[in-house]
Amino acid sequence: MKKLRLYVDTSVFGGLFDTESPKRVNTARQFLQSVNKGVYEGFVSLLTIEEIIKAPNPISEKLKDIISNYGFKILEETEESLELSNAYINNEAIPIKYRDDSRHIAIGVYNEIDYIVSWNYRHMVNINVQRLINSTNLKMGYSTIEIVSPEEVAGYGEVGI
Repeated sequence: MKKLRLYVDTSVFGGLFDTESPKRVNTARQFLQSVNKGVYEGFVSLLTIEEIIKAPNPISEKLKDIISNYGFKILEETEESLELSNAYINNEAIPIKYRDDSRHIAIGVYNEIDYIVSWNYRHMVNINVQRLINSTNLKMGYSTIEIVSPEEVAGYGEVGI
């Protein structure tokens, strides 16, 4: 059976260090452990890595280790994905101020990822945004995409990172 291909944005990795929400930390651990165990095929982009590098050093180093040791595949941005990202902005799915959110989505769509996983409820995990994203995708000849929160794919049980 084909594994689901999941593009993971930076917010999910950041969830490991959420000092205000132990539940978010646990969910992030469960989800990332499921990628590590091969339940899902995990993907990030160079954009994700660039954002992680900007984190404080101990956090940045731990996240880079997780990406390399958990088998995440790294996707590159292309001219086509940038064009799609710009279309999301032009169609007012994503505000220009949050261009990187549109880039994450476009990289996932361009690479035919099954789901994008994010904790960004304002610009990604949002029904109205997804409708605009998917109408843009269809107009430009791409498939639709579902953008989900880590809770939707984390599974159950205790795991540790």
